[in-house]
Amino acid sequence: MEIILKKQNLVLEQLQVDNKEDSENKLPISLKFDRFFSKPIYRKGLDATTIIFFLLVIIGPVLYIFLNIFLNIPSINEDVFNDDLLGDLQWQIILKALLNSFSIAGIAVFISILLAFPISIILTRYNFKGKKILDSLVDLPLAVPTGSLGIGVLLFWGIFNITPGYNLLLLGHIVFTFPYIVRNMKIVLEKLDTLYDDAAKTLGAPSFTVFRTITLPLMKEGIIAGAILGFTRSLGETGASIFLSGLIDTAPIVIVGFRRQLAIPAASFLAGIMILISILLLFSVKLFTRRVGFPIKTVLPKIEKKLSNLNLRRIRNTIAVLGLVILILIPSFYIISQFNIFEIGDQMFNEDNKWAFLYVAIINSIQIAGFAVLITLIFGIPFAFIITRRKWGRVITILDTILDIPIAIPSAALGFSIFMFWGPQGLGFFYPGFFMILFVHITFTFPYMVRPIISVLERSNRGVEEAARTLGASSFTVFRKITLPSIKQGIIAGGIMVFTRSLGETGATIVVMGGIRTIPVLIVDWVEASALPSAIFASLIAIIIGAILIILLRTIK
Repeated sequence: MEIILKKQNLVLEQLQVDNKEDSENKLPISLKFDRFFSKPIYRKGLDATTIIFFLLVIIGPVLYIFLNIFLNIPSINEDVFNDDLLGDLQWQIILKALLNSFSIAGIAVFISILLAFPISIILTRYNFKGKKILDSLVDLPLAVPTGSLGIGVLLFWGIFNITPGYNLLLLGHIVFTFPYIVRNMKIVLEKLDTLYDDAAKTLGAPSFTVFRTITLPLMKEGIIAGAILGFTRSLGETGASIFLSGLIDTAPIVIVGFRRQLAIPAASFLAGIMILISILLLFSVKLFTRRVGFPIKTVLPKIEKKLSNLNLRRIRNTIAVLGLVILILIPSFYIISQFNIFEIGDQMFNEDNKWAFLYVAIINSIQIAGFAVLITLIFGIPFAFIITRRKWGRVITILDTILDIPIAIPSAALGFSIFMFWGPQGLGFFYPGFFMILFVHITFTFPYMVRPIISVLERSNRGVEEAARTLGASSFTVFRKITLPSIKQGIIAGGIMVFTRSLGETGATIVVMGGIRTIPVLIVDWVEASALPSAIFASLIAIIIGAILIILLRTIK
């Protein structure tokens, strides 16, 4: 922080010099450029362009899917509910898939919350050797394609004769949802001041009572937000579910199946249902965090004192760590133990030329992720400024809430809505392939770029900016020399998160990929083709890339 302030003071001194040069009619070309683009018309134009981008890329596909459903009610009714040959078979498939998805997501989130409570406390309130490594391992599944995680789940639990089906799907979804839930709890706990906890303990309150009456209510927002994010993440999981499901269908798998069969009305109907449910869940976060409370009035001194026993706490922590290791960490990284260089060599360099396919998939993934970072950055910075600096009243509140919609919507449903909006069925601008994949990735990664920048902007010292303006600096000069360096951390964090999220996406990519393959999709293809050694090799590459990105993300915190 002191370094930043020193840099900002140097900038202010430079601005004084620039101002003097201006008075002497010796304005540098860079400052002339800054002043030209500091005119209100350019700021308004940038705001308008950013809002148009946001409406087209984020809101347009979501609204279009509902419009498409409304305009095609007769065909949906005929195909889904009253087909001449199949009757309401498609509706029965949709209903069963939704029930499977909801039950798996609900159970997975419940188990993840039980496990996340003690783990988040251990990672935030305890100090021990290897804490940073454990913290990174907990977050790593966020940066790895779910197909890679799914292979580990499949191989590890296969040792115990758990075959593809409902139970294996559930175990896989626990792995996928846990990082989202524990991450939200950790963020809240890290921000909480322990002053109230310490005061309660000095007054004789047992640790369990302190947790239930003080810590737990303050964690409410993180718990609910994490639960809903984990729930929607489970609802949308596609990559690993394809080969963990066996004969069980989930909603994303059915959307992909309908899309491949060109059953567009049925796919639109199911995608609309999932999007609607996800949006309702998203908006319920604010409602529940304000109105839902935890029971804190009743105190049972004797029982809670026993529950606060140090030995019981150690037993709880031991069980939690064992659960983390067995349910999350070992399945996530079990794939590493299956590395066999001879089997991999036989498959990767045989007549099928799998090495070439992998190389092309890696290049495609990196290019798409790189372009996604660039485009979300170009529009993400001005959008973050709109949210934090514009005084537009309720419009800002609405935009701020809508921004998170792509995070909440299941990726397969989001991918299908973008296919319908931008593809041949809609505006006709793009066909399945590279550019449609890029558009999908821009849509669901945009919030990951904007949120870190908003967070940094809200904490930035605006007094320095105002001081620079009083010295005669133009708005663009202030942005270039003061604001932009101060939000560098948010930009880097957002860029890494966008790149990571794009690199690991499977469900939405499958819907719009055409003949293009990315690493996650190639992994799914090879698993389905029983080329497991090749899939393991591709997964290890994805895990290494994900680990590097997580390490980079942690170094800038």
